[in-house]
Amino acid sequence: MKNLLAMLSVAALVVGAPLEDELALQEGFEPVMAQPSLADMELPAPALKPPHKSPFVAVGLATLFPGLGHVYLGDMRTAGGLGGGAGLELGVGLVSRENRSVRNASLLTLQKTWEYGLYAAYRDVRLHNGNVGYAYKMPTDSLADLTAAPFRWSVLKKPEVWGGFLGAFAVVVGLSHLSSHKKAHPKEPHMHGLSTGRKIQPLVALPIGIGEEALFRGYLQPAFSEMTNPTGGIVLSSLVFGAAHIPNAWEMDSKDRKSYYRFGIPFITAFGAYFGWVAHKNQSLKEGVALHTWYDFTLFAIRAAVTETAVTGQPGLHVMIPF
Repeated sequence: MKNLLAMLSVAALVVGAPLEDELALQEGFEPVMAQPSLADMELPAPALKPPHKSPFVAVGLATLFPGLGHVYLGDMRTAGGLGGGAGLELGVGLVSRENRSVRNASLLTLQKTWEYGLYAAYRDVRLHNGNVGYAYKMPTDSLADLTAAPFRWSVLKKPEVWGGFLGAFAVVVGLSHLSSHKKAHPKEPHMHGLSTGRKIQPLVALPIGIGEEALFRGYLQPAFSEMTNPTGGIVLSSLVFGAAHIPNAWEMDSKDRKSYYRFGIPFITAFGAYFGWVAHKNQSLKEGVALHTWYDFTLFAIRAAVTETAVTGQPGLHVMIPF
């Protein structure tokens, strides 16, 4: 009898629970569901975002010395590369006092490393912040990309590169003839002016191209574009680009200086705008670096050849508006 009662009790428990739920639903009550425990719940791991970094601080530190902006970003590898390279260039420049050519080349390369460092700091702080809050899509080329750009057919074959090179020379030859003046002695070289008068090694055209494109089109143009719009960024950065070349005239005599201000600075400013358009069109600095490098390299090579012919007493041609 006891066994029978036990079996009936178990059956009541099994059958009764659904019947109670059904009666509760009919009477307008909802059954109480069992709540999962915290142990049964799988919570996603929290996404930890890196702390926001200030572009003003990063670029400001990079202004003091190449690489300091990346120390602020915690990128010690890039900081070491920029700082170490700048330190080496500074050391070579200081040691090579007697060799003026080596000293000038080292100090010029140091200046271009500093210019690239400003662009790299601004680029990497934006990448660090996920480009949140920025409207203008700036170039993100690395130093390796820019160093190889003048030697890549994929870059050189673009019409804005080879066409810009030919167009720049066509314009500069015309401007040089407009501003030229003949020397007193007919056998002296007919020097078409607008030159700084300095002999610059052609090989430094590469660091010049990288540094100036990085500074003016890689940093200033995006920064001005954020403040205004893409057109405003191109215009403002090209005006600064032209103004930065005004000191080139300080080594000239008064007549050449006036010609440089009249023809050279407007030409450099206009081509700065062209470089800005090329950078905006391609969203890259590679095309501008390739064009800038080969243009300056050709001018510096012409300058070296003209200097040599002047030493030998043979007439030469001097056409030079570097940027």
